Amino acid sequence: MKIKPVHIGLAIAAALAIALWMSRHRNDVSTETLSTPADSRMPPTPAAGDPAQAALAASPEARAYRSRLAFEQRTRAFLRDAHTLDENTRREQARAIGREIDQREQARELSAGESVVLRVSLIEAAVQDEAERIRQSQALVDHYRQQTAVRQAAFEEQQRQDAGFQAYKAREAQIISDVMAMTHYPGGMSRDDYLRVRLQEARQATYGTQRPPAP
Repeated sequence: MKIKPVHIGLAIAAALAIALWMSRHRNDVSTETLSTPADSRMPPTPAAGDPAQAALAASPEARAYRSRLAFEQRTRAFLRDAHTLDENTRREQARAIGREIDQREQARELSAGESVVLRVSLIEAAVQDEAERIRQSQALVDHYRQQTAVRQAAFEEQQRQDAGFQAYKAREAQIISDVMAMTHYPGGMSRDDYLRVRLQEARQATYGTQRPPAP
């Protein structure tokens, strides 16, 4: 399911709050964006000689799952142990994880909100100077906000050029006005249920079996 730009914006706003909090609580670096410890989620080892289990383990989905677990383990280990590394090693590992975040975000394996929180965590772990950590975290969130604004503008322009969507929105407003003015509804339905039925009928009349764009 695609994430609407407005949802990305909310996630980034939340990430900014987390970034500022983390900049003041460096010793309590959050890894909640990562899932639960991988050891508790590892699938059982396929039984030796079981072709069905072997085929399942070799499937693209299983390989992607193992890759995600390995990424989570590497990231969690780095965030936990970064303070024990020398500066060059710490920065090199942070950059490597950052590149993997790039790849997973482009592949839609990570949402923008997840990526922001992970990147802020990397900054917290890799950068020792507090002022620099705050600057980099703010710059990161600003970058994502700019991206969100561009996507939102493109989304709104696409909607403006969609004649079907504009026709549906006009019909939607009329249906809402009509239903709100009624005092009784067919079949003993409630106002909300009747409104839902009417709007569904309007969507089907406009788009057929296709789902309309999210408003």
